Amino acid sequence: MMFKKLWLLFFTFAKISALVVGGGLAMLPVIEETFVRRKKLITQEELLDVIALCQMVPGIIAANSAVSIGMKIAGIAGAVAALTGAVLPSFLVILLIAWFFPGLSPENPYWLGAFAGIRAGVTGLIAVTAWKTARRTAVGTVEVLAIAAVVAAALWGVSPGIIIMVSIIGGMFWFFCSCKRIGKRLSGGEK
Repeated sequence: MMFKKLWLLFFTFAKISALVVGGGLAMLPVIEETFVRRKKLITQEELLDVIALCQMVPGIIAANSAVSIGMKIAGIAGAVAALTGAVLPSFLVILLIAWFFPGLSPENPYWLGAFAGIRAGVTGLIAVTAWKTARRTAVGTVEVLAIAAVVAAALWGVSPGIIIMVSIIGGMFWFFCSCKRIGKRLSGGEK
């Protein structure tokens, strides 16, 4: 049974890594479809936790997500199997490109057209992932304000530094107001 899970993790991440172009964020919809919907090995909430964790820790998103999901499903052996599956296809492709690189022309219109199409597809995959994640996580005022800040930064060129500073100040204000409300409830409840 354990070997079956390890093989599933290796093969699934190898397939995803070989066929999905665009990095870890582009892989997330396929990971969701495979591990949450079809195989039901992790829940939607666990996948959201994996996404949040992968954004916080340093490293490649694809590798971080493979390790996290592998650990949840089959422990350390699962993490190794998933990571190997996620890294091996990319390593082999880079090896082939390096081997044939001297013969490739960077001005080749076929290559340029292929990369333009890949960029469009990756942008769509990332947009779908962002939309699905926002729909599930934007449940309160703080989350909606965070999304509005990201949209403001993207559309109107607001400096991320300004958004971070305003968020820190707003978070401190919200924390102190929450503490006052909790204090009032506690003091009112003790009377």
